[in-house]
Parts: sequence; structure tokens; C-alpha cells
Amino acid sequence: MHAFFLKRLAASVSGAALGATLGAGLLAASSGVHAEPVYQVQRTGPLCATAQDPNVYNTKYLSFFASLVQAQGDWLFRTRYDLRTDFGTTPYGYSEFKRLRDALKRKGVELMVVYQPTRGLVNREKLTPEEKQKFNYDLARKNYLKTVEDFRKTGIWVTDLSPLFDEKNVDTAYYFQADHHWTPMGADRTAKLVAETLKQVPGFSDIPKKEFASKRTGLLPKAGTLHKTAAQLCGTSYPIQYVDRYETEPVGEASGDSLFGDDSDPQITLVGTSNSGPAYNFGGFLEQHTGAQVLNMAVSGGGFDSAILQYMTSKEFHDHPPKILIWEFATHYDMAQKSFYRQAVPLVDNGCVGREATLKNKVTLRKGGPTEVLVNGKGQNKVLDLRGGDYQVDLTFSDPTVHEAKATIWYLNGRRENFKIEQSDRVDTGGRYVFELRNDEDWVDLNMLALEIEGPEDASPSLSVQATLCKRPDAGSHALTAQAE
Repeated sequence: MHAFFLKRLAASVSGAALGATLGAGLLAASSGVHAEPVYQVQRTGPLCATAQDPNVYNTKYLSFFASLVQAQGDWLFRTRYDLRTDFGTTPYGYSEFKRLRDALKRKGVELMVVYQPTRGLVNREKLTPEEKQKFNYDLARKNYLKTVEDFRKTGIWVTDLSPLFDEKNVDTAYYFQADHHWTPMGADRTAKLVAETLKQVPGFSDIPKKEFASKRTGLLPKAGTLHKTAAQLCGTSYPIQYVDRYETEPVGEASGDSLFGDDSDPQITLVGTSNSGPAYNFGGFLEQHTGAQVLNMAVSGGGFDSAILQYMTSKEFHDHPPKILIWEFATHYDMAQKSFYRQAVPLVDNGCVGREATLKNKVTLRKGGPTEVLVNGKGQNKVLDLRGGDYQVDLTFSDPTVHEAKATIWYLNGRRENFKIEQSDRVDTGGRYVFELRNDEDWVDLNMLALEIEGPEDASPSLSVQATLCKRPDAGSHALTAQAE
């Protein structure tokens, strides 16, 4: 509950008595007689001073909410993510994004990004006057628009969502009062703009169309993540926020009916975060505003990369690649993650499937340390030229629930690289992981000597791995940009 600090006011004074006291004091002061004391009422809000201390955000979970600030009513904001002014990525990040886009394009897939704007850009009117003045909205808007333009320079389709900025006088706000997700109405407003971009993408006009309608199906309760964090830090309780919930169905067909017949496969796929999950109906609203079926492969709690990596590992992607791949994510994710692109790009062409194996082996992993899996020249009469920039590794663990392991790649000159194999436990990897050998400028020409794998600590004693080394599709023909260390 909101707290009020009443200076010099006795606890027994009622609200009515307080109003009378204030009124009498002001009247007396204006008439020149000796005035009764005038009491000032200052709202302190439910957010405690502890929440302002950046040192309390000292865990991975809490760091996502650094640092909470009180806004109007029950609205809360995070200074690091909601009120940020920097967007985009590094030159390396854009070059790797383009490399992924180009690989998808060769497969006949157009890549589209939904770059979700921050709560500060959209709902800054909910800030207090003091916080609003601190927030450099103009700089944030400028940098967001520059990022949209930078995406477009790489050939990636992206919607300018700035028409949604600084919203006023709406029935349902774009974001929840104190949660990092958009509301269903925020998802709907986004989908309308994204649909206009989708209609410009080559191949969209050839996709079968049908009428879809979204209907209210009840209420969606939201105990906001920012509220939960404030409660953890301050012991404060907040009411649950309720908004309308929606579902989308094809018009004139019963739920579950085939949309275009048994032989039809959706030609638009959505991968993304929990914002693309069923609670907010973003995928459904896209269907409504485009008339095209959307395969929703979003992963809640999977972060920036899990959904797209899981989808590109799937049989669905390789047997029936979409014409358009929509990737939704928030602005705070690091788009320059080296390990992500080393996994994502080779997955576009399904790793070593259908490619000649240069080295191949299946071994049972020993407990408590690494196991030698692949060795250059083992079983042959000569050492092969396994130039790092030309090769990739394709691993399949016997246990499909393996979500982390460690790889060590040794090179003939004595150097080694430790590569962490890891995916969110929210996704089904099937136990398969694909990654390129390191291709930094000072690694690209090194000759691989051996690959070691160490399984997870709780792995079964019978855990085995099938490992294949094969040439990359672009072997010998690529000019890779040096990665900044």
C-alpha cells in the first residue's frame, strides 16, 4: 500500500480532521491572524530506499531489474533496461547478423526482426516528472531509429516501431505497469505495424491467405516481475493487474480444423521470447493482420537465441523451410554473441547432415573429465589439413536431455580453445549441437589437432556422443572479419 509521511501530524488525526486543519490554517494565514500549523503531505511511494541501491542487484536474476525506480501509481521502471538510451550492436555483431541473414537467404528464407522498443520509449508518460526529466528520450529515440536503419543496411527486414512511442490516452497501455512483457493490446499494436512490413517482403504475396479473427477469451492476470522484485527487496505488496486476453482463429472453421488442407505447411515462422508466447497472442494478431498462417516456435524463458536455434535444429525447418522467418527479441540482448553465430550459421544448412565426414567417431564419455573424441590423422597415414576457418563440428549426445557440456579444441601449434556447449533447459535440442571451429583472424588458419568433450556432471555413465567433423559450405571462399577481443 502507498505510504504517506505526515510531518508533525498526530496519528489520531483523521483524514477529515486533516483537511479541516489544513483549510483552517490557510484561512487564518490569509486573514493575518495567528495561523494554526500547516502540515505538508509528501508521498514517499511503496518503493523503499534499498531498491535504489545498485549493490542489492547482486544475482543474475536481480541484475535483470537494476535499478527499480518509482513511477506514477503502481508503475515501476528499470533504469538499466527500460530507461536505456543505447541500442544496436557492434560492427562485428552487424557483420555476423548479415552472415546469418545471407545463409538464410541462400536457403530461400527472408529474415525479419521485430526489435521490441523499451518501456521508457513507449510509456515514458507514466514516469514521475523527476524521472521523466532524467530520461533522455530524444537520444533513446534517435539511437533506436539508427539501429533500425543499421538492420536494414544488412538486408534484414525490420519494422520501425517508433509510431508506438510516447503513447497517451489509450485504454490499455502497451506494457504492463510493472512487468517486462507487453500487454496483448501492445502485441496487437505491434503486429499491425509488423504486418505492413511483412506485406513488402518478397514471396509474401504468394503465401495462401485466409481471414482470421481475434476474440476476447477472458482476463489475463499479471503479477508483474518488477513488482515481485520490489516485494523481495522492500517487502511491499501490490495488486494483480488484469487485462483482456485474446485468441485468434480462422473465420468459419472450428478450432483444430486444417487451415489449407493436410499438405499445407505454414510459410511464415515466428521465433522469439515469451512476448511471442500464447499469453499475449502476438502470433495470432500477426495472422489477423496479414491473413497468413504463422507457425509459432517461440520459447518462453529462452532468451535471445534459444528459439531460433531450436527451430533450426528441427526436421520441420529443414524439410519445410519458411519463406519468412520472424525473429522477435528485446533491445537489451547482446547481438554480438560469438558463440551464437558459430552455432546458428551452420545450422541453416543442417550442419554435417548430407556432407562428407572428414572425421567421425562415437565414444562413451568418461566421468570426471574430458574424453578424446576426434583426432587428426588417427587411423590414417598422414596429418590432414583441418584449417579452422573451413570446418565445423556436429555432435549428437545419446541422451536428448543434455543441455550443457564442454568442448576443448586443440591445434597443432599447441593452442587450444574451450567452447561451452549450452542451451536453455526450456528447449528440446534432441541432444544435438553444431558449431564452427574458431574463425578469428588469428585462429582461422590454425590446423585442428583434436577435439575433447566433457559431459555434464550429472550425466549417466553410459552417455555417449556421435561426433562428425566436416567442411563448411563456404570453405575456402570466405573472408571473415576479425573479431574484436
